[in-house]
Order: sequence, then structure tokens, then C-alpha cells
Amino acid sequence: MVAEFRAVPSVGACQVMVGRYIEGRLAELAQARGASADGFEADLLAVYDDLAERRHADPLGALATATGRSRTDLDQLLDVARR
Repeated sequence: MVAEFRAVPSVGACQVMVGRYIEGRLAELAQARGASADGFEADLLAVYDDLAERRHADPLGALATATGRSRTDLDQLLDVARR
């Protein structure tokens, strides 16, 4: 009922909210370090770790969807950030 009142779609609403969170958080992190500075990989890792800590069922999949990158590409970027 609350979803109907707020005009939020109930099907897929969680995925939409997670996607918006990821996009917003990546933008915040980029702004904090300076958008031209290196560190995108570290930003991805921070968001991935946050989703994992919140027990998201598929943090890598959520990142892939939000960023438009493949799981393989994200795995490589996260590995770079972990080093």
C-alpha cells in the first residue's frame, strides 16, 4: 500500500533502489577524490564491500547492472583495487 501511495513499482523496486544507491555512491566517491584522479577501482570495491556487508544477495551482479559492465570486467577491476 505504501508503494502504491508513493507510486513506487513493487516488482523490481529493490533492484531500482540498489541501482540508484550504487550510482549515487559512485558519484559521491568520485567527487570526493576528484573525478579526474585515479581510484575508480577503489570506489567500486568500497561499494561492493558495502553491499556485501548489507548481505545483498548478488553484489557483483548489482554492480554489473548499475555500471553496465560485465561480471568479468568487474572482477578484474575489483582485483586491481584489492592489490
